[in-house]
Amino acid sequence: MITEVVAGTLRAAARGLCVLAVDGLSLEVAESAFRHAHIRPLRSTFPSTSTTAWLTAVTGTGPGVHGAVGMVYRAPGADRVTHLVTGDTHAFGDRPAPGDALLHAGPTLFDHAAASGRPALAIGAELERLTGPWVDALLHGARIVPSPAATAPLAVDPVSVAERTVREVGAVHLRAYDAPPLVWAYVNLDDHIHRCGYDARLREALLLLDTAAARWADAGWSVLAHADHGQVEATPDPALAAAWARLDAPAHCRMPGGGAGRVRWLHPHPGHEETVADALRDTLEDHALVLTPDELHARGLLPATPVVRARIGEVVALATSPHFPVPDPTVTWEHGSVSDGETLVPLAAWHPAPQPALP
Repeated sequence: MITEVVAGTLRAAARGLCVLAVDGLSLEVAESAFRHAHIRPLRSTFPSTSTTAWLTAVTGTGPGVHGAVGMVYRAPGADRVTHLVTGDTHAFGDRPAPGDALLHAGPTLFDHAAASGRPALAIGAELERLTGPWVDALLHGARIVPSPAATAPLAVDPVSVAERTVREVGAVHLRAYDAPPLVWAYVNLDDHIHRCGYDARLREALLLLDTAAARWADAGWSVLAHADHGQVEATPDPALAAAWARLDAPAHCRMPGGGAGRVRWLHPHPGHEETVADALRDTLEDHALVLTPDELHARGLLPATPVVRARIGEVVALATSPHFPVPDPTVTWEHGSVSDGETLVPLAAWHPAPQPALP
């Protein structure tokens, strides 16, 4: 578990630990770009999406416990779905019941660092702009380092993102601390990858991060980087999207569907689960695997805990083809499902101290 690696590395860090939380980076691309790092593979969460994976990375608990089962899902007891990051809600009725808490996160690696007397600092202009339960849970216990970029339009260009990260982390490294700190920096490459994939500009950004990380390590810092998920190419089929929309409607479902990119689910009316599942299988054919929550549990993908059952739909579609009808048809790369391109991510290390073994 990445939380244990971070904790062990922080204990051994003479000067401090910097963690680069790189959003959207696949293992294969990291191996070709992080030339000064030692890299080991990690497996992302299911769904392989940011809200689920990052919360698991900082708390050490999975979605069966913390409840962040995707990007858009229902709160227990609700007849609407909520976008976990933006707070936007969607329902078929005029006055939908709001439901209970969207998630139940526990102590974070920041809480544990602070409890051991280590300063816990978080950097990331994109996260600094967010409000709501997810970002509060993610950064609980951390002191946010204000970014000048947080009040201006944020760059999506990956080189600009990398340069800003290097600049802001470097500034934090120059400060004096009573104990070796944990410095956790969010690096948003995901938005660019959704539109352009792992192109030359993206790889240039990774080379900048690699060079900076090696320099920090030479100066005595322990440095780790890991990702939440990778991405794979997407060419959504408009006909499949139209067919999904016909099923994701009041005639068949009690509320709009939820999910995360290449994993989506429906909430059929009670007693119609099998009918909707069969219709979805006939529609998507070999472009998706259609399962129930119990079948997800049996495959070891998502435990069917009461927390999960209260939030996920009864009919779940996992993309197996680039033509899967993802929620945003304008993206050219996407994630959420179970392919290696989406779920194999790097744990990279640049540091002078021996690195703890993965449990």
